Amino acid sequence: MPICVLGINHKTATLEVRERFAVAEHDYPSHLTRLYQFPVVQSAVVISTCNRTEYYLSVPSIKAFKEQADEVLGFDSAANHVYLKTGQECAAHLFAVTAGVDSLVLGETQIQGQVKRAFDEASQFKQNGEMNKLFQMAFKTAKLVRSDTEIGRNPVSVAHCAVQLGRQIFGALEQQNALVVGAGETAELLIRYLINHGAQNLTVANRTAANAAKLAGLFNASTLGFDAVANHLHEFDLVFTATASPSTLIQQADALQALKRRKYKPMVMIDLSVPRDIDENIAQLEDVFLYAVDDLQKVITENIKRRASTIDEATRIIDAEAELLGQWIKRHRHHDLLKQYQAKVERIKQAVLDRQMTQDLSEEQANKLNTVAHQVSKKLSHDHISALRKIIESGNEEHIKLVADLLALEMNDDT
Repeated sequence: MPICVLGINHKTATLEVRERFAVAEHDYPSHLTRLYQFPVVQSAVVISTCNRTEYYLSVPSIKAFKEQADEVLGFDSAANHVYLKTGQECAAHLFAVTAGVDSLVLGETQIQGQVKRAFDEASQFKQNGEMNKLFQMAFKTAKLVRSDTEIGRNPVSVAHCAVQLGRQIFGALEQQNALVVGAGETAELLIRYLINHGAQNLTVANRTAANAAKLAGLFNASTLGFDAVANHLHEFDLVFTATASPSTLIQQADALQALKRRKYKPMVMIDLSVPRDIDENIAQLEDVFLYAVDDLQKVITENIKRRASTIDEATRIIDAEAELLGQWIKRHRHHDLLKQYQAKVERIKQAVLDRQMTQDLSEEQANKLNTVAHQVSKKLSHDHISALRKIIESGNEEHIKLVADLLALEMNDDT
């Protein structure tokens, strides 16, 4: 069946738009459940990060899916910020995403784990051959890109860029108090980078206190009750947020109160969440430097310049692997023609046998007749089956259709 991806990312949509499309990882099951209510969806994977929300789908017909896409996905699929890629183009896109080539930060290391978790979650429902092959080749391609190009050297992440931004503003971090709100993978990366750059006074806050304590324990950091963040905000020079909260956690009034208690000593707040954790209106306060995910683009420009020369090399690997997948899909899609032909030969053989099997035949004669019929049909069809298999594996749609017509076989209409 055809594969496609429909989604938005940091290249096509603003942060405000991406917030509306964002799906928390713990909500993947409910989204998948809803998708499978539609017969047009045979297999699905949902991937949502701070930079993108994408739906990878296997459908009986791209044309039929387009007609129902808005109902299936619950948004306007024809909007300018939404893209639809099919077949080999879809594969190349996923391969680039998984390898970190399509990320805001070129070579970002977190994305492969995010894609893997999304696929594992979707596999708890169902996956057909095309979707499973697509993602297995995505992981293989990402490994090739990281091992065979400079993208895999000195890997970076959005968390790394966030800490770099803090260093640009404050310089040395030894004397700065830093608060990390969140206890997931991004929060852990933030803490590691902060420590690597000399930060010593670290505090972790999370809605689940046990998770905050576990993360803080790894790095000898302090913890703060989630509900106490607003009241203690004034104690921190650097505030990083990386949660999956659907609503704002730090309001403008909280920041204003913190500034007053700090006697307007500057603060830096960096929000790595989509939807955002920090009220965007805080940016209006003169003594708060507020940055969201998209603002990090200025910080990573130099990183992109250093790594841009490797993009062409990575793209060649991605395109080659996508072409291999495209050939596999073509063979897989038309494999049913072999089954059709074999079934057709069997029907003809059986019809001839039924006419010859009279009551005056002994059991021995009937068995001999059946054996001869089987051997003759197998010998006569062998060359046809071998030729049909070669034509299918060539991927030449015109030749496949011609042979299917000659043999009166029905091709799948999956356009």
